[in-house]
Amino acid sequence: MVDPLKICKALADQTRLRLVRLLGRGAFSVNELIEVLQMGQSRVSRHLKILAEAGLVHSRREGTWSYYQVSQEGEGLLVAEVLALLQRHEQELPGAEVDLQALEGVVERRKARTRRFFDSIEDPRQFPQHRSLDGAFYRQVVLGLLPPECGVTLDLGTGVGLLLPALLERASRVIAVDSSTAMLDLARQTAGLPPGRCEFRLGDLEHLPVADGEADIAVACMVLHHLSDPPRALAEAHRALREGGELAIVELHQHQDESLRQSMADLWLGFRPEEVKGWLRKIGFELEDSRIISSADPLKLITFRGRKSWRNPPAARPAKAKRITR
Repeated sequence: MVDPLKICKALADQTRLRLVRLLGRGAFSVNELIEVLQMGQSRVSRHLKILAEAGLVHSRREGTWSYYQVSQEGEGLLVAEVLALLQRHEQELPGAEVDLQALEGVVERRKARTRRFFDSIEDPRQFPQHRSLDGAFYRQVVLGLLPPECGVTLDLGTGVGLLLPALLERASRVIAVDSSTAMLDLARQTAGLPPGRCEFRLGDLEHLPVADGEADIAVACMVLHHLSDPPRALAEAHRALREGGELAIVELHQHQDESLRQSMADLWLGFRPEEVKGWLRKIGFELEDSRIISSADPLKLITFRGRKSWRNPPAARPAKAKRITR
């Protein structure tokens, strides 16, 4: 049961107000919050505990790491209204620009670690394959989510391009996007495609180099767990799709195999199905199918198929901090 007095007491502190502002932008670890706030671990943890006890934030375990984020839909109307009010007035709180600039630095370092990993691969035959992941299997799973004719298809995080030939059998045109120049170069080699029907674009999936409504189909196959902000990438996919366009997702179910952080540069150890469903609904997708798939591999897959609908438009994201030019 939500306690209004606990909520009011929890927010009667400048540091906790700063934490709510930061955690409204995604899930962050205690160490990342220490870096942003420039405070000791015990102090940050104490404030997080107070916010969690009031129901304003929640934590999720990622192996031995814990990530915190503001509470999502379903945590109670009062919590939702309080968080929405704070979001509307967050710029009036002290230190907004400094905090958000520091948070942007944390996010950029996450992205840089992922890019360095994929940019270091020089030969598609050397592309790492974890012992628990059968690439041919999960590519077949995502193809099973797609219609026979796909129109303009957006391949999110195309990697070395192993999915591209199969996509082009159904699509009139494919837009392959990746944040790594090395990956795009390898995709061109391994796909062996003639120019014209497949376009390779360099860019972050959280800021897609794609026009509004340019695509009919978007495919996210085993890519969200590499991204700093998966919900933002899904919101970008929503923007890039025409009204009625479809999104197909194949991802890892939440697991505890921390070796993937090093061997595959994974930022997240999979996802809970309800978590992804919540993101999709909030963004404005009508969820048409969701499944948990087990195979011979120890790791389970989760799949989702959704359709873009403007009847439930995407929720507004908090404004980004103004970038300082040096």
